Amino acid sequence: MQVEHTNSLMAGRERRTPIGVEILAALMALAGILFVIAGIIFFISGSKDVGAPQARGFSAAWVGVDAAAGVIFLIFGGLHEVVAIGLMRLRAAARILSILLFGVSGIGACLGLTATLARLSYTALAWNIAVAVADAVALWYLLRPQVKEAFRA
Repeated sequence: MQVEHTNSLMAGRERRTPIGVEILAALMALAGILFVIAGIIFFISGSKDVGAPQARGFSAAWVGVDAAAGVIFLIFGGLHEVVAIGLMRLRAAARILSILLFGVSGIGACLGLTATLARLSYTALAWNIAVAVADAVALWYLLRPQVKEAFRA
C-alpha cells in the first residue's frame, strides 16, 4: 500500500515565503557577514601592538577592548545568519527574534540620534535617521497580519 504525502501546512498548496521576508532575510544575512568582518578586523587590530613602550598598560587594555568587541561582533554576526535562515524557512522564532533585533537597533538609532544632536554631525544625523526609518519599516512589515500568518505552521 502506497501512502501519499501532502503538505501538512496547507492542504494541496505550497507554503511560499513572501518577497518582503526574503528581502529581510537577505539583508539580515548581509548584516551578519558585515558583523563577522568587523569582528575579525577588531581581532586583527587588537593583535597589533599600539603605542610606545611607556604606554604598555594602555596597549594591553586596548587589546582587551578589541578582543571583547571582536567577540560581540562575531556573536551578532552568527545571530543574524541564524535569523536569516530562520526567516527563509518561515520559523516563528526567527520572526520574533527579528522583531527584537530591529527594536534594539531602532532604540540604538534613537539614542545615537539624540547624541548626534548634542554634537551636530550631518553624516551621523543622516545615518541615525536612515537606520531608525529602516528599523521602523521592518518592524511595521513583520507585524502585519499577512506576514504573521505566513509564519504560522
